[in-house]
Amino acid sequence: MEALPDYLILDPKVDRLPAPRLRELQSERLRAMVHYCYANTPFWRRKFDEIGLSPRDIRSIEDLPRVPFCTKGELQADQQAHPPFGSYVATPRTRWARYAATSGTTGVPLKRVLSARDFRLCIDRFRRNPTAGPGDIAVVLGPVDALIGPMVSSESLAAMGVLVVQAGLYDTRTKIRLIRDLKPTSVSGTTSYLVHMLEVAAEIGVDLASLGIRSLSAIGEPGVAYGETRDRLMRGWNVQRVADGYGMTEIFPLGGNCPHSSALHIASDIVATEIVDPESGKPLPPGEAGEVVITNLIGDTQPLLRYRSRDISRLATTAACACGFTGARLEGSILGRVDDMIWLRGANVFPSAVEAVVRSFPELSPEYQIEISGESALATMTVRAEALRADLPASEVGALQERLAAQLRESIRVTAAVEIVAPGSLPRPDGRKKMRRVIDKRRGATA
Repeated sequence: MEALPDYLILDPKVDRLPAPRLRELQSERLRAMVHYCYANTPFWRRKFDEIGLSPRDIRSIEDLPRVPFCTKGELQADQQAHPPFGSYVATPRTRWARYAATSGTTGVPLKRVLSARDFRLCIDRFRRNPTAGPGDIAVVLGPVDALIGPMVSSESLAAMGVLVVQAGLYDTRTKIRLIRDLKPTSVSGTTSYLVHMLEVAAEIGVDLASLGIRSLSAIGEPGVAYGETRDRLMRGWNVQRVADGYGMTEIFPLGGNCPHSSALHIASDIVATEIVDPESGKPLPPGEAGEVVITNLIGDTQPLLRYRSRDISRLATTAACACGFTGARLEGSILGRVDDMIWLRGANVFPSAVEAVVRSFPELSPEYQIEISGESALATMTVRAEALRADLPASEVGALQERLAAQLRESIRVTAAVEIVAPGSLPRPDGRKKMRRVIDKRRGATA
């Protein structure tokens, strides 16, 4: 059985490599990974053989588009045919150390197994640029069990000497009181849940802004890169920074933003990043929005080449960030998901774009709901938003509806009906699973 090198991940200088050196490093690791996948996994050997591709044909990172894509649907079918982890597992069970699973928001969750080597590399990725140390306290709001992001984040912080408090099993009020008592350095959770906690804290008389929390980590959902949501979080929690984290259970935790930019900085020694047209699969140049495709360059247990993430973003057009980072950057963070993209009368609409508009209105709560109905060709969209006050006169409600409809029309180029509903009437996030705010009632719709 072939083995991959034991790569050094801790060196922070790798984030600032000149472009030629980074291409050389990625090419070297891609060659090793392609040979490793072909030698050790029936899944990849079959995919290569089906198109007549030999590992020897992949000589540099420029050859990456010759490699076939893989999709979540393929992996789900492979795990069903070869339980429990599929025929793309490349290491024996004697090396397995950690288990994770995808969230299950789209179909059957994928089972993920990591070798001790892989898990150590995940930890080292976080430790490469430490954000905390001894004396700091970090509260993790979401569940940790089988979720690779919170699990790796927690253990990485602990390795840095941080006191990590895992609060996923507590209800929202208990979490808020715990934060009040501990006054942590940082708090992490999904974007929608961190916004929701501001509302609950006000109800129970806890001023989160007075606790001296330095930073928030918003994970698992798009939206924090939008100024309205980020500003609401920064004001409400009174933090110096909102960190936007990005990763995939199927691959690794991949990166996040920096104080200079909302772009996601992707660890390019760990993965290769492409943007492709969601329909044709053709590569798109920097600056054009499309589907994010990730190739794992270092993982030895369930290696994935050209994995179609279903996330939508665009590659940055400049060579380096102001912070000095020279790897791949996803400009503006994640715009949304291919699965959540609403095709409405010739226009693409992402829920996060509606969110940005709703949260720009101080008279509204941060919660919203989108309903799509009618025939697909003539579908209509209704946006429901909550008034903060239950005693708004009908004339003010009508004026608010008109203003919101006009702003939506200007921002997303779609005419939407608007309903202002009573405070507290829309669903709230619970911190345990991702929010689904789109109700699709079109004939034949499954969402």
